Amino acid sequence: MKDTLIQRSDYAAVLGEARDFVSEGLERVQAVMESVAIGAPGNLSGHLQQLLNRRGKRVRSTFLLLLAQTGSAVESFDLERTARVCAAIELIHLGSLIHDDIIDGSDLRRNEMTAHQRWGNRVAVLLGDYTLSKSMELIWEDADRRVPQSLCRASSALIRAEVLEVERAGRVDLTLEEYREIIAGKTAALFEACGECGGLLAGLSDVDVARAADLGRGFGLAFQIVDDLLDFGVGAEQLDKRMFSDVKNGLLTLPLILFLNTASPADKARALSLLAGADREENQQALRAMLDAGRSFHAAREMALDYVHSGLGFLETLPESPAVSHLRQVCMLMADRSV
Repeated sequence: MKDTLIQRSDYAAVLGEARDFVSEGLERVQAVMESVAIGAPGNLSGHLQQLLNRRGKRVRSTFLLLLAQTGSAVESFDLERTARVCAAIELIHLGSLIHDDIIDGSDLRRNEMTAHQRWGNRVAVLLGDYTLSKSMELIWEDADRRVPQSLCRASSALIRAEVLEVERAGRVDLTLEEYREIIAGKTAALFEACGECGGLLAGLSDVDVARAADLGRGFGLAFQIVDDLLDFGVGAEQLDKRMFSDVKNGLLTLPLILFLNTASPADKARALSLLAGADREENQQALRAMLDAGRSFHAAREMALDYVHSGLGFLETLPESPAVSHLRQVCMLMADRSV
């Protein structure tokens, strides 16, 4: 069943159609963020405007905008309010990426120099701090106190996960449970907030808001697993980041964890030897070949599909609408994304 679902169309096309459907909302999200950049002090204003010009795919905003239009009273959809919530989430995401790139020493983001490479660490830290603080200002006076509370929880979970990831970097005995704990905060927490806030903005019941949050969480867990696969070049056609960056930074991602859990003692020793020299391209390719032969990439992708599909039943309980249809397709095909 899973395979028939993900082969029905191309993910890029499905996401593009969904983005077209919520294009007005996405433009308002961009406008809100640009107003934040314009108001930034000193040179931060110009720097932030440059970063915002790299719009990316805005998957989080698209997810939230779609979900916010799934309620029975679609005519009461508040575009401006929803755009502010989306902008807050996008700014949290941007701030975390700026800080991540400093921690990881990454020099590329979406095929362009990272903030700390362009303007130095001190300016980049301030940029990240500014975007994170302004994100909360955007939603602090929302009519529903559960909205800022949701984003505060997500921000706390994200920071906690980043700490755990740094502390556990370089460990070759990382367990599957520890890995899940990291990605639940690092990536899934913001998607969970997208689900929760989208449900609240749609006027769903408390039960359905919780189910919407679960849908977002599953989507986020799968999103990170697919990102792990892309780091090995699995399913990738064009990447906006360097391949094998996680391996070179000493991060044990899902394909490696699955391989090490099932490999023979000889294969495990060989893989650990390759990991120790992960800065060399020949070792990267040899490691990739081992994981491919061990079907670790296949197992990781299956796990991603399971996470996504676990929440699809919730969408079937909502009134059928273009928003529900787009959201269903984006969820079903997410694990097939190539960039």
